[in-house]
Amino acid sequence: MTIAPQTFHHVARAIRLGRVTVRAPTDLAAGVAAQYNDVARTRADGTAVAANTLEVASAAGRMDGAYIVHESLHAAYDLLRTGLDANAEEASAYVCTALYCRMTGLPRPRWANGPIYANAAEVAKTLLSQYQKGDPGIPWVGESEWRMLRAGVGLHPVYTSGPGGILTGWLLGQQYTHDG
Repeated sequence: MTIAPQTFHHVARAIRLGRVTVRAPTDLAAGVAAQYNDVARTRADGTAVAANTLEVASAAGRMDGAYIVHESLHAAYDLLRTGLDANAEEASAYVCTALYCRMTGLPRPRWANGPIYANAAEVAKTLLSQYQKGDPGIPWVGESEWRMLRAGVGLHPVYTSGPGGILTGWLLGQQYTHDG
């Protein structure tokens, strides 16, 4: 899977055309700053959140921007109807988050403070080193770094029992809904 600026331009275009809606969240779990809803859901208060809704608490700082990049990649995968398993989808979204944080100069202690982000930072480092060397073509993630990141995502309590877990996502290939 290649992620390029066009990936995010596709999401921006979908937002402008009304295919993806951006709303402020009212009931996200503590510590969750943004969320892409690939399917409709019902809030605790009984109100509905439509499918293809990007819920964003704030866009005030670089960390908020990183969360938006992460969730926008989920939106792109949905719009593009990818066949990517949920574990790889989460891992790649964390890599985009890490790249955004590095490229905007956000100090590492502010964002790489847990195992998933630390592993994503290593994948980003591999990609950036290829760009810095001037390697021609599309850069590849390092295989061992990528596997460590996927394992970290799959074993994290947020993902373990859902589609992004080791068993469900990585081994069984369960996906999030990608119906555009």
